[in-house]
Amino acid sequence: MKLRTPLLLGAAATALVVGVAGPASAADTTTTFSLTGGSLSVTAAGTAGLTGAATGATAISGSLGAVSVTDGRGGTANWNATAASTAFTGALATHSTSTAVSYTGGAVTTSGTITVGAGTATTMGTTAVSVVAPTAVSGNNTASWSPTLNVTMPANALADSYSGTVTTSVA
Repeated sequence: MKLRTPLLLGAAATALVVGVAGPASAADTTTTFSLTGGSLSVTAAGTAGLTGAATGATAISGSLGAVSVTDGRGGTANWNATAASTAFTGALATHSTSTAVSYTGGAVTTSGTITVGAGTATTMGTTAVSVVAPTAVSGNNTASWSPTLNVTMPANALADSYSGTVTTSVA
């Protein structure tokens, strides 16, 4: 009986060593891949009607509708939304023209990893000015807001239908 115990222990130890021994040969494969970034885009309403007023009113305002920036670049570079505006002129060439236009971005709703504050009132002209810009982004993200447009008219503006164009861009 004493002879069997060492024999069983020896057989068990041999089986353990054989069971955990590594392969006779191994090879590693270094594997790589790339993630490519997408695009940066902006969408805005095609038309917006501002609240009308009686002649003599100098301030006309209203919502421009939803504006959204989609950043699918997958990086950390900030983007900048800008806006520019033509003057608002009457349908008849001899009628009045706006004297100032301002854009207020307002509250911004975001998704993804992005830090952006509310857009403040910004006076616009034909040269684009910054209206909403994040201070930090990481990866894909979106930001949406509903800006208010304020158009200043001269007190002696004539009764007419006025129009202008607001161009929103992102870079």
